[in-house]
Amino acid sequence: MNHMQGVYVTGSAEETKELAKEFAGKLKQGTTLCLFGELAAGKTTFTQGLGEYFGITRLTSPTYVIVAEYPLKTTHDHITTLIHIDLYRLKSRWETKAFDLDEIWSDPANLTVIEWSDRLEDYLPKDRYEIRFKNAGATAREINIKLI
Repeated sequence: MNHMQGVYVTGSAEETKELAKEFAGKLKQGTTLCLFGELAAGKTTFTQGLGEYFGITRLTSPTYVIVAEYPLKTTHDHITTLIHIDLYRLKSRWETKAFDLDEIWSDPANLTVIEWSDRLEDYLPKDRYEIRFKNAGATAREINIKLI
């Protein structure tokens, strides 16, 4: 069991990244992280922290391409690829046919992070982390991590 479940409050983007790095160290292969929250609530910052943990220095949100794949230079607990999906521009589930979600989820070597997960709510994998972000002030964020 992951001991990171619960509600965390971070006071800055740096703290959000640090929380993500701590969380990343406990993740197993084949995991899907579903991120929820308004614009600028910390989803991409958290994902960048995950990326930094895995040695990815330039991670930006794939808003226009929807899916970005980052092969990892070093394997961590058999995770070989970080897949970052941003569904912000998704208008219907049929647009996901452009990339094969089932294939992404079936490869246990992937760690999948989905921003704007609510756009695919009824199609998310059964086993997943739901991470909800809320603004709690100018730079503070409330981050609720839950294993589903």
